[in-house]
Amino acid sequence: MTEPYQKYICRTCGLIYDEAEGDPDSGLAPGTRFEDIPDDWQCPLCLVTKSDFIPLAEAQARKKRTPGDQKKVRSEAGVLIIGAGYAGWQAAEAIRAAQPDAAITLLTACDGAVYPKPALSMALSQGRDPASLVEASAQEKAAELGMAVKTRTRVMSINPKRKKVTTTTGSFRYEKLVLATGAQAMKPSVGGDAAEAVMTLNDLAGYRKFREALTGTQRVAVIGGGLIATEMAEDLISQGYEVQMLVRGANLMSQILPEAIAHTLATKLSAKGVKIAFNSQAERVDQAGDGYRITTDQGEHFDADLVLAAVGLKPNLGLAQKAKLDTGQGITINPYCQTSDSDVYALGDCAEADGVIQAFLEPIRRQAKALADHISQSQTGATFDVQPTLIKTKTPSLSIMLSPPLKATHGHWEQSVQIGDNQQLYYRDREAVTGFALSGDLVNKASELYKTLVHEAA
Repeated sequence: MTEPYQKYICRTCGLIYDEAEGDPDSGLAPGTRFEDIPDDWQCPLCLVTKSDFIPLAEAQARKKRTPGDQKKVRSEAGVLIIGAGYAGWQAAEAIRAAQPDAAITLLTACDGAVYPKPALSMALSQGRDPASLVEASAQEKAAELGMAVKTRTRVMSINPKRKKVTTTTGSFRYEKLVLATGAQAMKPSVGGDAAEAVMTLNDLAGYRKFREALTGTQRVAVIGGGLIATEMAEDLISQGYEVQMLVRGANLMSQILPEAIAHTLATKLSAKGVKIAFNSQAERVDQAGDGYRITTDQGEHFDADLVLAAVGLKPNLGLAQKAKLDTGQGITINPYCQTSDSDVYALGDCAEADGVIQAFLEPIRRQAKALADHISQSQTGATFDVQPTLIKTKTPSLSIMLSPPLKATHGHWEQSVQIGDNQQLYYRDREAVTGFALSGDLVNKASELYKTLVHEAA
């Protein structure tokens, strides 16, 4: 008797591999058993390996972890980490692996729960509520790593000269400090008596509020046309919500996606029922009965029960700037992830290397390894270098994988192949190829093209 097909979930990003469906985008035909997947296969969302997947049933049934050796929070730490997002916990894991005896303390203003952030924009279609996204509490994760954690603690200031951090619950001294302060979701500049009702989504706490606000609603307006806005629109429409997108530009994901593929994606979304108003910028959000009315710069009016904005992220630089660390778009770091103070490191959405902020999981893992090796004075330590990023969009309407150019240049997108929905484009800067975008069946070429791109960029 044939065994039923199983589902496996990526512990890093929340992607679900269904044996029945396979992963045609990566060359895995429907019906491919997980055990038959090559060991060098990578998660198409976050590029971790097969070993980072666990059975979905196991993840859903997992009980609270047995309390381990969680360290008591003390006022002094060998390594002090600020921030409990993916970057903060990755730093903690990497430092523990490099230094088994290091005294690590993590401070966070939130509850510090460990969860796969990329799953937020596909949780509705996966049938996962906020509670089911949590993989471990801060205390459970700290116990697993044998470190200390202090939640609900906001850092007020950093004094690099005295190696002292002042918080709402007391002061802490450190030998090495790691800033993983992340970024905050930007709100659109709108007026109106309901401007404060516009919601944003960038973490689990925000997602909880969003899910609560969805109860009893039907019409959702999404302000923004970038990656997250587009993914959220598709996730919402899949669950029967009426979705209206207000896109400031002429195309979806205009900062990373070529117009040809963006147009195809917009057509697919429209066919599903997503209404898209291009070249339309929200100017006012006003109360209208039990819902809201959005007025745009074009004089258009859109009514909705809930308004969600996804217009970009702004790195949290306040602490670094008050501490007089060098900043640009983010906190500037060197190949060891050191800031302008050699005992202070930074990584993740708040960190800038070579003029670039890479707010994706794969570069964050490399940053964590680099700073952990440097802190532990490893003789074969890794260094962090900016590399092209591989992105898989969570848009079931159209499979898309791309690696956009790292910096804005005077190059252009050049069509290479177009057969229906199957498109391949290269970004050319003079004679050099610095990016690519694939859609449809051609996404299975992404891994090969990406390896070539990284090699040529090295």
